[in-house]
Amino acid sequence: MEKKFFNLKDNFKRLFIAIDFLEETKSKLYAFQEEIKRSIWGDIKWVERENFHLTLKFLGEVSIDLIEDIKEVMVEVSNYVNPFYISLKGFGAFPSFDSPRVLWIGIEEGIKELEMLFGLLEKRLVKKGFEKERKAFSPHLTLGRVKSRNFKISREYSFSEEKIFVEEITLFESKLTQQGPIYTPIFRIKLGKK
Repeated sequence: MEKKFFNLKDNFKRLFIAIDFLEETKSKLYAFQEEIKRSIWGDIKWVERENFHLTLKFLGEVSIDLIEDIKEVMVEVSNYVNPFYISLKGFGAFPSFDSPRVLWIGIEEGIKELEMLFGLLEKRLVKKGFEKERKAFSPHLTLGRVKSRNFKISREYSFSEEKIFVEEITLFESKLTQQGPIYTPIFRIKLGKK
């Protein structure tokens, strides 16, 4: 009798819920990223242009059996949050420019709505058995991850404000490859009562 082997990885997907951006916004973010690259030294893994997004909840490796539960939560939550505006502004580093790990653009307008959206998702996902977030929710857009201690920036920068209308949330699959992650939308849901 022939034995069948199953790859356990096939039963899991690396997932996150996020706000996706229009091409126009991605182009502006990419232009800013290209500008700051000229004044920064260090080993940095820059986020690819097509991958710019704002993470609401990173779910990690999830059994494909739970994807319907996640979609259900997203649909439920979308009924409680109306579309809203956020504004991307500034430029910073976590934890600081002295020892940076992440280079980011901040959120100015829309923080309250983002926190509410995150809180509703978190509460319902935890009820479904997902792990509770350990760190406080800190909405930001990641531009790059610093891989070395030898980091230097020669001048100050600030991303001039970009207003974005948030009208849907997206469930993404993240496939890690040697060329970098590939993000594929699995499910999108519009915000606001249907």
